[in-house]
Parts: sequence; structure tokens; C-alpha cells
Amino acid sequence: MARRRRERPRRSLWQWLGSALLTFSAVLGAIAIVTVAVCAVLGLRPVVVISGSMEPTLPVGSLIFYRTVPATQVVTGDIVTVPRQDGGTGLITHRVKEVATKGGVTTLRLKGDANASEDPLPYVVSSVGSFVGVVPVAGTIALAARTPLGIAAVATYVAALVAVIVFGRRQKAPSRRRGARRAPPVAAE
Repeated sequence: MARRRRERPRRSLWQWLGSALLTFSAVLGAIAIVTVAVCAVLGLRPVVVISGSMEPTLPVGSLIFYRTVPATQVVTGDIVTVPRQDGGTGLITHRVKEVATKGGVTTLRLKGDANASEDPLPYVVSSVGSFVGVVPVAGTIALAARTPLGIAAVATYVAALVAVIVFGRRQKAPSRRRGARRAPPVAAE
């Protein structure tokens, strides 16, 4: 006698979509958790590249990571992140062209790879952000998520995720297919 295969209920489009969104969200969440943990353990800080002064080495929209080190450890050719010296707010990430240490004070001359000349002012620093690595495009995504449109996109994604979870639930009693045979009644004794 041939064994009957137990039929699995078919998954609806909502269920497939819900599964895909949940999997994507889980992977994205895991990447975020691992990134934060690695940064915390290794003492790394992220910065978004917003100008083209270091292209093609550091493209606009990249997310770079740096570790704070004493300025005395810097050598010519290193890529460093330092506070702006021109009175503006923010950070500058450029390549070191010259290092001078005198009486415990370190002065750096910096230049962006894409710039024609060195930065006009020297940087007097005690510590710098020493470049560790870069993730292209990740900075653009991080900045976009902070805009009103980005916040609306994240909210829409969460709403869609909730919708597919709610509407994608399986029915408790799957409906019978047409033409399916019923088991013969059992006689009562």
C-alpha cells in the first residue's frame, strides 16, 4: 500500500513576503549589532565622508573608521581625522604631508589626495584619528536615514513588516481542497 504524503498548506504571498522581510531585518540587525560591538571592543569611531577631497581613496558617501592615537605616532603618508582648524565645526580627514614635534607639541601639515595644495593652516594636535578602514556607500545610507524622508522610509518599512506578519498568519484549520476524498466512516460497535 502506497503511503500518502502529508500535504503542507501552501504559503500565501503575504507569508512569503513576511518571511523575506523578517530574514532581511534579522540580517541587517545582526550586521548592526556586530558592527557596534566590534567598534566598542576595538575603540573605533565611524565618520561619513562628505567631500571629495580624498577621492578616489575615500569616495564621497563612504563610512570610514578611525582609532584615536597620540599625535606622536603619526608619520608622513598616514590618513588622519582631526578637528577643523579654520573655525568651522566638524572633522577633516586628509593625508599627512609633514609632522613636526617640538616641546611635546605636534603640528601636522595635511593635504587631501584630490586637492592641488596643502591645507592652508597647520593642525596643532595632541591626538588624531588614525584611519583603519572604509565601507563605500554606507555613509550615504546612514546620512539618508537621518533625514525626514529617510525616517519616513524606515517607518513605512516597519509598517509593511507588521502588515505582512499580521496578514500572513496561517489559518488554524486549512480549508479542504475540492474533490478531496474523505476517509470512509468507521462503523460503531
